[in-house]
Amino acid sequence: MSRTLANCDLKPDITVANDGSGDFVKITEAISSIAEKTTPVVIYVKAGIYYENVIVSRDQVTMYGDGKQRTIVSGNLNRLDHPDYTTYQTATFSVTGNEFIVKDMGFVNVAGPTKHQVVAFHTRSTHSVMFRCAFNGYQDTLYAHEGKQLYRECDIVGTVDFIFGEASAVFEMCRIMPRKPLSGQYITITAQNANDNKARTGFSIIKSRIFPFDENLTAAVYLGRPWGSHATVAIMESELGPCIDPRGWVAWNRSLDPPPPTVSLGEYRNYGPGSTVSKRVKWVGYTPAMTDEEAEACSIQALINQEGWLNNTCIPY
Repeated sequence: MSRTLANCDLKPDITVANDGSGDFVKITEAISSIAEKTTPVVIYVKAGIYYENVIVSRDQVTMYGDGKQRTIVSGNLNRLDHPDYTTYQTATFSVTGNEFIVKDMGFVNVAGPTKHQVVAFHTRSTHSVMFRCAFNGYQDTLYAHEGKQLYRECDIVGTVDFIFGEASAVFEMCRIMPRKPLSGQYITITAQNANDNKARTGFSIIKSRIFPFDENLTAAVYLGRPWGSHATVAIMESELGPCIDPRGWVAWNRSLDPPPPTVSLGEYRNYGPGSTVSKRVKWVGYTPAMTDEEAEACSIQALINQEGWLNNTCIPY
């Protein structure tokens, strides 16, 4: 990531404010204004709720707000009302440009639990960092589609497969909150979709907390279900609340139970009432107590930062 944005004291090139006090009142207008530029751009989005669907298609954009509960982008696109859409086209906020950073903003899809896939945030950037952000939805809240991604001190809320995709992504010091699903549904936190052993990707949840968004949550909550044949997920040094089902993990569907032995799911030094592994699944691809070496292979450095690109983002990790 070669960018002048390594200066930690961000100064906006463009200000967005829905009260008219900035350069633009909509984020989409600000993005359109920089379409032809080739230099890094910093966009400041003032506090407010922005009812729009945003696509960031150009490289080297940094965006920041006034806080994840104060600067919020809200949408309601969904697969039920738009069956011709792909899943990522329902995203309230979508990033396809490379080298993207966002901090202190919230992203919401308010379509609700009956509308099938309702993505709040989607990124396929080669490198992207989400710092002190919130992602709130139901099914498929956060689409970590492709690339290398860091989520630091973020809140993630959803029901079915609400952290999903094929990216290599680390969730560090995050609050992951399953919420009440439809009647008869169970909750799956992750659905990782690696299908190629040669270019293996994976999710690591590190030093995070998993606890219910709703006080009276009774649905079973699973750490994940392997979507791809080489799905890789590690839950490490995290607090697991009592909502976690003792089995821990669930198959993608009945025909894939157990999943192929090429999946790699593991837990490492977790704590809390949901961390007991004695009744976990007995799959070949599941490791209830990862070794230090196995955990190191799922660390930030090993999974997403081999090239050192995070050092130029001014985001702690």
